[in-house]
Amino acid sequence: MDFSIKAKEAISTALASEISKLVDTNEVKDLTSLENSIRAVLKDVGLQVYEKVLEKEDKKLGKEIHCECGRMSRRISRRAGKLMTVFGWVTYRRSYYGCTQCGEKQIPLDKFWHIHPGEVSPVMSKLLAIAGVEAAFERSRRNLKEFLLVEVSDNTIRKHTQQMGEKQAAIEAQWIKESQDEHWLQNRERRIRDVPKRLYGSMDGVQVPIGEEWRELKILTWYRVDAIYGQEKHRSQEISYHCEIAPAQEFGDLLWATGVKRLADKAKELVFVCDGAVWIWNLVSHYFPNAVQIVDWYHACEYLAPIATVLFSEVSEKKEWLQKIKTWLWQGKIKKVIQECQKHLHSLAADAAQAAITYYSNNQHRMKYAEYRKKGYAIGSGTVESACKQIATARLKIAGARWTVEGAVATAKARAAWLANGEVFNTFTRPATIS
Repeated sequence: MDFSIKAKEAISTALASEISKLVDTNEVKDLTSLENSIRAVLKDVGLQVYEKVLEKEDKKLGKEIHCECGRMSRRISRRAGKLMTVFGWVTYRRSYYGCTQCGEKQIPLDKFWHIHPGEVSPVMSKLLAIAGVEAAFERSRRNLKEFLLVEVSDNTIRKHTQQMGEKQAAIEAQWIKESQDEHWLQNRERRIRDVPKRLYGSMDGVQVPIGEEWRELKILTWYRVDAIYGQEKHRSQEISYHCEIAPAQEFGDLLWATGVKRLADKAKELVFVCDGAVWIWNLVSHYFPNAVQIVDWYHACEYLAPIATVLFSEVSEKKEWLQKIKTWLWQGKIKKVIQECQKHLHSLAADAAQAAITYYSNNQHRMKYAEYRKKGYAIGSGTVESACKQIATARLKIAGARWTVEGAVATAKARAAWLANGEVFNTFTRPATIS
């Protein structure tokens, strides 16, 4: 149902006229009270319209309707129902039918409109989930009360948020099933039209509080990159986020499935930019062996500062040394960087130097920065770093948070889907019971 522009104008004009009359007969003390009064009136209008529309739809039903047994079901009575909407609780009356043959009872209006009395409307369910991915459930409750003038429990917000995450998990599970089905993959070949010219992937992990311990939430991003005109910077576009608390092997299934979804296996160029974590590069090599592998430039640089801090007391000397080594790194002269670090293995900076040597030695083939820049590759993993902050730090790691594995994953998946404008937020979700 969608009102025409003409209908909207007529409704707006009529409402504005009636509200103006109310204002004329009441003293306006300040704009705050005016706004709150108008909001309250509009909220009541919404409730009344919702009730009238539902009851009007119910009246379209006859005294008898078909029963699943093949006989006719007769109207017994009209019963009251309640539904939480964006306007608050709507109370409405609808027909209650019983079959004289099989005894089956039904309320067709509720079934048709996917209404579950005592629960919430689809739009309200979506808003509860959005509130829950944006802030702690208790804070979300207070925010919703301010925004919508509707009171719900924090547990209700939790249920709808995690329900959205569970729905996203179900979608990803279907992708995994399809990506491992040879017949489905063969049929997919015939459906592919445009393949990505250059697609990026990044992975990382971040520790989140689960009960009294910490577990790693693995995060994956797929995206493409556009150069910012006139600058040596890149801007990520068409970002999708996926996450899971799982062993690397299980996370690999999600990597492959989402990659198939983004046509990563068909991309003319596939580039992974990540830190040096072994589990990440093992997965990339296994599932996408032809991908370009790049160790994030900023992670590579981080190994130099601890050495410089120990070696030099003067700030100027420290800066000079760091600039020199970073220039070599920028040019892809990794052997030269390693040799410089080796000079300090017998100094107070020995531990930091050894850590740097190990890191650079293991990832030399992923640090051809001069070559990467010449080809126009992005060499920073800022997209997945941002994802870690937005999904985990900003939501799961807030002060006092303690999660179950199921709750953390569901909330993280819901937030990941919301940040990526996921379709799951725009499809019908069966409401959960209001607590």
